Amino acid sequence: MKVNHTSASNIGRAKILAGVLALILHGRSVAADEEASPDALQNIEELDVTARKQSALDSEAISLSDTPDAEPSVGGKPTVVVGLAARDAPVYDGSKKTKVSPFPYLDIHGIFHDRVFISDIRGVGFNLYTDEAFKAGLAVNYGGGRTSSDSPRLQGLPDIKNSVTTAGFVTYSIKPFAFELRLERQLGSNPATEASIRASFAFAPTPRWHLSVGSQLTWQDSKWNEKFYGVTVAEAQAAQKLGNLLTPYEAKSGLGTVGITGTSVYALTEHWGLVSRLGFRDLVGSQVKNSPLTERNFGVDFALGAIYKF
Repeated sequence: MKVNHTSASNIGRAKILAGVLALILHGRSVAADEEASPDALQNIEELDVTARKQSALDSEAISLSDTPDAEPSVGGKPTVVVGLAARDAPVYDGSKKTKVSPFPYLDIHGIFHDRVFISDIRGVGFNLYTDEAFKAGLAVNYGGGRTSSDSPRLQGLPDIKNSVTTAGFVTYSIKPFAFELRLERQLGSNPATEASIRASFAFAPTPRWHLSVGSQLTWQDSKWNEKFYGVTVAEAQAAQKLGNLLTPYEAKSGLGTVGITGTSVYALTEHWGLVSRLGFRDLVGSQVKNSPLTERNFGVDFALGAIYKF
């Protein structure tokens, strides 16, 4: 076989030139690194420290918020939080009687790239539309009822059963703030509708301590208010026979409650945390304030317990 010596010579020269060029570029890079100013190096180090602190905060803070997207996001991965607390709250909005009851908590978000969430506060939900700031979707939950044995003021009235609720929501988030419009429909034999405006603010003073403050204003239709605050003639007569001197009352649509809730979570370890919640709710609508079932307009809700983050 005949060898082309000219081609082989050219290839050899090219390899030598490439090696020399690589050495020159390497030398310039080393020299540039050596000549980098101390201020530039310090800025790089500060950015690195800040990034590591933020990562620690996001991974260690255990967050709870009634409004979504106000808590730190941990790398887009699903987050599971379970807990149990003792809760002291009015037996219904407007009652002066309170009771202590167990308050279980479950929150799973970040499922299927943040398309699905599961929460005993917000229900099982689906984010049908999502981008960096806006989210819109649907949720299914349960609506709490009450029994006539909850309070002497309810004696003679029929029990209100728990019901399935459906809700549509739109949220707008600019961390650490989040805002939400929500429309909820209670299903069952006495369907009713509630609309609410919610806002929250969340922050973490330390990597282990997370705080959030949420507020909401609700509006209820006439069926909702009649269901929870109305008294028919027959119901008033039945209550009066038991010594509960209620008068008939027809509740129409109107504003319901305005409330503010503060939540504190302190992470004892990477997984365990202590949680406390303090909420204030005030009946502001005339339709609910003037009901004979309303004993006081202002109520306090407090819970204390432990949570576990998987």
